[in-house]
Amino acid sequence: MRFKARGFVRWAAHHNHIRRPVTFPPMPSGRPYRTLPDDTDRWRLVHSFLHDDSITAVDRVAGLLVLLYGQPLTKIAALTTGQVLTTDEGVRLALGPHPVAVPPPLDQLLIHLAEDRDGALALGRSTDHSWLLPGTHPGRPRNPRQLRTRLASYGLPSRLGRNSALIDLAAQMPPAVLSEVLGVSIGAATGWAAAAGGPRAQYAAELSRRSKSGDQSRMLAVTLSKNGGHGVSE
Repeated sequence: MRFKARGFVRWAAHHNHIRRPVTFPPMPSGRPYRTLPDDTDRWRLVHSFLHDDSITAVDRVAGLLVLLYGQPLTKIAALTTGQVLTTDEGVRLALGPHPVAVPPPLDQLLIHLAEDRDGALALGRSTDHSWLLPGTHPGRPRNPRQLRTRLASYGLPSRLGRNSALIDLAAQMPPAVLSEVLGVSIGAATGWAAAAGGPRAQYAAELSRRSKSGDQSRMLAVTLSKNGGHGVSE
């Protein structure tokens, strides 16, 4: 019953009927987390999307957001230009409450898509919207199914690539950080940490109280650089 009680207890806590902290285990998914067969395949694909100029900017950005940030295609398709932020510290992308630092050359790809409206106009699309990846229908974003098909043509099964990225990141940072910078729920982040075998879930709440947005963004950026160093910054 502890899983079924989750929703009621969350409601009770939200309305201040419960004042002591209550922790629930992650919901069992009923199926294993399937990932890419080999992590080297993931970083080979990362390198290709980063540096192969023959791949369109839309496909490169979509592939990298799957492989580096574990983003689902439905969320990628719904990104807006306002989520691409240019700051004194570089380009940041607002995937969750705390925008995350973006390493080069992905930062320039995002800026290119955010600023490119001539291409949309040439295709007869409306330019009065703010979709980062505009679709073929005026005022509509790119279809996630179309993105999935295109990424598959480059050898990237999007779900397996996303799972690989999230398990890799969850093994190296607390669920609270994962939740804040990637925009996943704390329950989902804790589940990914459990799947990765990480011991960090126990102090997620404590870290959430201590962390600042800049620290969280830098932690993810450092993790990406450490894992894909030669692929990200080459």
